[in-house]
Amino acid sequence: MAGLSDYAEAAIINSLLRGTNFTAPTVSALRVALFSADPTDAGNLNEIAIGTWYVRQAAGTFTAPAPSGTTQQSSNVSAVTFPSVTGAAVTVTHIGIFDATTAGNMLFSAAMTSSKTLQVGDVLSFAPGTIVTSLD
Repeated sequence: MAGLSDYAEAAIINSLLRGTNFTAPTVSALRVALFSADPTDAGNLNEIAIGTWYVRQAAGTFTAPAPSGTTQQSSNVSAVTFPSVTGAAVTVTHIGIFDATTAGNMLFSAAMTSSKTLQVGDVLSFAPGTIVTSLD
């Protein structure tokens, strides 16, 4: 995933440079969200409308950070699968990781490799190792 959110950037600076304690979310609280356009670093724009099929899905655990070129990377250990689409087709362009099922704070976001138009009945799933976070 490409970018830290404004919330995560402030938490890191406050923790590392100002001695402000940061309570990390529990792994069980981490959720993957889908967006129809860039959510921006603020993380409050363009999330797919919560309806009969869409709800943020548990992200599960991530691998320990490991070097990859000039970055440190971590990826999802388990598959993340959304329910089948109902109602109407939707195009997903970005994903994000939040610390809550609804509302909460976005931690990371990134554009998908290519946008995906989901038709009614389609299921979107991310295989292990395909949601990659990196920092450099």
